[in-house]
Amino acid sequence: MRVDAPAAPGVQPAPRSAIMRRAFAAAVPSGPKDRPLPCSLRLMAPALLTTLLAVTAPAAHARPDAPDYQSQVVQNRAYVMRHELGVQVGVLPMDAFTKGVTVGGSYTLHFSQILAWELVQFMHSFPFDAALKDDLASFDLRPTPFETVENLLSTNLVFKPVYFKGSALNRAVISGEFMVVLGGAYAWFTRSKRPGLDYGIGFRVFASRLFSMRLDARHMMFFTDGAGSGVDVHHELWIGLGTSISL
Repeated sequence: MRVDAPAAPGVQPAPRSAIMRRAFAAAVPSGPKDRPLPCSLRLMAPALLTTLLAVTAPAAHARPDAPDYQSQVVQNRAYVMRHELGVQVGVLPMDAFTKGVTVGGSYTLHFSQILAWELVQFMHSFPFDAALKDDLASFDLRPTPFETVENLLSTNLVFKPVYFKGSALNRAVISGEFMVVLGGAYAWFTRSKRPGLDYGIGFRVFASRLFSMRLDARHMMFFTDGAGSGVDVHHELWIGLGTSISL
């Protein structure tokens, strides 16, 4: 008869049959590494894995020498002009007693997308009396007579620093540009002729490759000898609306 040696203190004896092995497994608790994960961790594991991949994947594929294109949103101009013929109507509003309505035309040669030369712009002014002149007449007063502009001739350098695209009422895409003009001018007044300078700004909206609309505002200064009192400067403000044809 075989007698098993007593087991060491704290050590379970090894089972010798299937029934004893099952009983032994049920009696001895499994270690921490064999315990199943809680339900909340099992549900969160796929989400955590997806987030980790989304964060690390771009960094793994990014090259340290790759350029950053986040701020490079400049597009080429949709319309490039070369020869421009324009027709304008405008007003001369600065004289308090006599205003002027102008009609004129211009030709502009575009050297590049940002630089052009308005070779010639000619305008004729139709004067009309302001309401202030009639108010003075009702008191038997006459304003001091001043010269008024009859014809204007100018030539200007045109700088086009800003080109834009926009949405019109969320229905159509429009293109346009802002302009700065600077040049010389010559004016025929009612009793004299004066050279001068002019400068201003302009805004253009393209309707198509051929047609565009533009709004201009220019300040003109004309000089003449003040008969011993220095140089007399005559100021004019011209605001014009026109249409242009690109050839």
